[in-house]
Amino acid sequence: MNNESRPNMDNHKEKSVNTKIENVWKLGDYRSISTMLPPISSHLVRLMDIQPGESVLDIACGNGNTAVTARRAGANNVTGIDITSELLSLALEEERIAEVNGIIWKEGDAQHLPFEDSSFDVVLSTFGHMFAPQPDLVAKEIIRVTKKGGRIGLVTWPPELAIGSIFKVNSKYLPKNPNAPPSPILWGIPDVIKERINGVSEIYFERGTAIFPLLSPGHFWEHMSTKYGPLLKTIQIMKNQGSADQISLFKDDFLQAIDPYFVENGIRLGYLITMARK
Repeated sequence: MNNESRPNMDNHKEKSVNTKIENVWKLGDYRSISTMLPPISSHLVRLMDIQPGESVLDIACGNGNTAVTARRAGANNVTGIDITSELLSLALEEERIAEVNGIIWKEGDAQHLPFEDSSFDVVLSTFGHMFAPQPDLVAKEIIRVTKKGGRIGLVTWPPELAIGSIFKVNSKYLPKNPNAPPSPILWGIPDVIKERINGVSEIYFERGTAIFPLLSPGHFWEHMSTKYGPLLKTIQIMKNQGSADQISLFKDDFLQAIDPYFVENGIRLGYLITMARK
């Protein structure tokens, strides 16, 4: 893919060629899933101390939670990029509802960012970058498009907490693939992050917890198993294999994994924020 200059800040969606990977984010209802994300986006944007006039990139922006948050916080040069055009359409709608404008929504691959070197003052990603199949390539791209002295802010799910536990259960029921990419949850380990993002001058970590209100662990299973792409894909595979009994076992393991995190009608979702300076 050829690099291209950052476009003018008109409110529109641009397209670029994507790496051909299976895209589970077209499944389910990401907008419903993303209702757990706004407090996390706010935490990240606050820590990054974004100033008016700074250029901000939100990588794998989904339906735009972090990009819209940055724009509302005062950033006036914001770009969101995602591999899934359906999510970018939702992002345009979220921008309209939030009564902000001027965000560039661009279709593209986190592993081959269509921007020149040193294009952005601040580069962010809220859980999106961690799902790209080539993490070392993503890390290099994040550093490449960040200006010298610019800041990088990444949010990931640690493997030892609620979402990490769900991913471990999910992988248990997927067919074994020796050529599978590294687990996304490795992005939740500080030592792994330091190794991957090794071209920065400073790096810090902060943890946080978001509460996703639900009536019971069973409600969380119902929500995730009908709306969350990766779980829907696993269930779809089991159905295709005629493994109805496996789906019941999958649910039991899921409920057991999240039970420690269900407190006072809410799931405690612990996350890790990485803050770095190039």
